[in-house]
Amino acid sequence: MSSELEIRDPVHGFIFREPTEQGIIDTSIFQRLRRLRQLALAYLVYPGAVHTRFEHSLGAFHVACRVAKQLHLPAEEERLVRLAALLHDIGHGPFSHVSEDVLKKHSNKEKIKLGQKQQVHELITAQILRSNDELGQWILEKDRAKIIGIIEGQSGYSILHDIVSGPLDADKQDYLLRDSHFCGVRYGIYDIDFLIGSLRLHADADDKYLAISRNGIYALEQFVLAKYYMKTQVYHHRIRLITDQMIERAIFLGIEKDGIGWLRDLYAYDGTEEYLKNYVSWTDDRLITKILEEPAGTRVNSIFRRLVERRLLKCILNVNQNDFADPAARMMVFAESDKFHTALEGMIADHFKIDEKDLVICKLVTFPSAVKTESQVLVVEPGRNPSHFLQESVLFGAVNQAILEQRFQVYAPVTYRDERDKNKRSREFREEILGMIGKLSEQQGSESQSGPGQELRIV
Repeated sequence: MSSELEIRDPVHGFIFREPTEQGIIDTSIFQRLRRLRQLALAYLVYPGAVHTRFEHSLGAFHVACRVAKQLHLPAEEERLVRLAALLHDIGHGPFSHVSEDVLKKHSNKEKIKLGQKQQVHELITAQILRSNDELGQWILEKDRAKIIGIIEGQSGYSILHDIVSGPLDADKQDYLLRDSHFCGVRYGIYDIDFLIGSLRLHADADDKYLAISRNGIYALEQFVLAKYYMKTQVYHHRIRLITDQMIERAIFLGIEKDGIGWLRDLYAYDGTEEYLKNYVSWTDDRLITKILEEPAGTRVNSIFRRLVERRLLKCILNVNQNDFADPAARMMVFAESDKFHTALEGMIADHFKIDEKDLVICKLVTFPSAVKTESQVLVVEPGRNPSHFLQESVLFGAVNQAILEQRFQVYAPVTYRDERDKNKRSREFREEILGMIGKLSEQQGSESQSGPGQELRIV
């Protein structure tokens, strides 16, 4: 290929693209991804984590190209899967996944129908692919429908969808290495060359699927561990969890309590072209700047001021299900009940005389099992029937797979004089909050027994 079509990438080396792909990359809708950070405010923990959706999209595109060639896909399928990987993140908004819950809550439910596992930004991705004029100069209308089919996993696109968004997809293969590199950690390192070289195309009577050869089991084990360690050590780092929740709470309060119209407009997705035009004009830095221009008394301004000055909330409680002797209390806490968590937040703020009541945040955090989606990856070998990875892996077959854990955490705006004060108050927080949970669960239990229509009283 011509040297003019090379991109030097810090993770993969040279990334090559065709003229059509370069035309797509040069569109303003794609260049916008340069201003959406891959890991939101993770740079408050890892200063180097300022990489963006732009370079990740190029990386996923590069990996998809390699996988397509490894599987010897027909030229037309290879062309389409390259485009799908390049464009798979085009619908992300400011802070990417962090504000997804806000989008989900404030989108127009009458006009927008989400699938069981579908996210709003995926609907926006499909709408951009269907309607964006710039992309239309480079992608034929019939190809747009096929690319959407690949990204969404529609019938007939199973193998191509697996490459873009499956257990061994190009998305994960890139972001594990990329996030690890820019965060300055080594948790996400795995042998990508051996893993891709071990990939196979398996066909049965129904469809074609992405599988792995028997000698690739060890590379897949390494990949699974890399994903697990990145989730537990980076994506679920305590500061990362706190900043994510501060962003989400700030936007909720800005819409629901401060009544900021432009903020509501940004998250009230309704599927119209007018909405889309506004949505794609927003980036991380524009949103932060605009919020900081809001009056100092607004909740959204106050929380974002804390974020930019790194005056973060503290985790004042971190417990799992084994910390609850009372089954009723345990059930209430881990049932993901907004009503229960909101009531508990108010009790905690009142009890500990926390002035910024809205900044007491209760959150369930799920730490995933080491192997979940990858467990059913098919292992293939000539002359033998296919089997599943979990059956063939000595490592994961011998390890107890019940690593899945949910933790209940409480964040609040507290300060400590020193380490001794922190330890003392942490014990107090734990004892007092667990007591409040017990009292609140009794009240809610009484309420359910006395019938509907009664308010939950907080005493």
